[in-house]
Amino acid sequence: MDAVAGFVLALGLFAAAGPKDALVIRLGAGAGPLWQVTAICVAADVLLIGLGSVGLGALLATDPRLLVLLRLGGALYLLGFGAQRLACCVRDRSMPQAPSGAGSAQALRLALSLSFINPYAWIDTVLVIGSAAAGRGAFALGASAASLVWFVALAAVSRQFGPHLLR
Repeated sequence: MDAVAGFVLALGLFAAAGPKDALVIRLGAGAGPLWQVTAICVAADVLLIGLGSVGLGALLATDPRLLVLLRLGGALYLLGFGAQRLACCVRDRSMPQAPSGAGSAQALRLALSLSFINPYAWIDTVLVIGSAAAGRGAFALGASAASLVWFVALAAVSRQFGPHLLR
């Protein structure tokens, strides 16, 4: 039952579209290292959930100033990301083709930064999911499975319907 609870909680959090989701959708609709980026997104979630479940979430939650900084940082990060995406839409470049070669390395670096620099990724995975999973390995496994299911499904659907998304 813990695994199901972890899966449901995590899926509810992951289903709220964020920067990693936008990257996967963009790569699925265009060209680029879709499955490598998907693997990075899942691996990062699993790592952060693991860190939270072994106590990092509880440790971070003990300092209210740190929580305020994480929330403020997350809000600023998402506002900046949203402004960037809005500017791309205004310039009709909301779904650019990912360049090959160096662009692949760039997409992988971007996936890593969206996974580890985004404060909301830490809030969702380490604080919320990880704290709930503390001492409950099945819960953490269920939450990790939700990340895998979410990102693989998002990548597959984006790849399947990519031509429609580019129009």
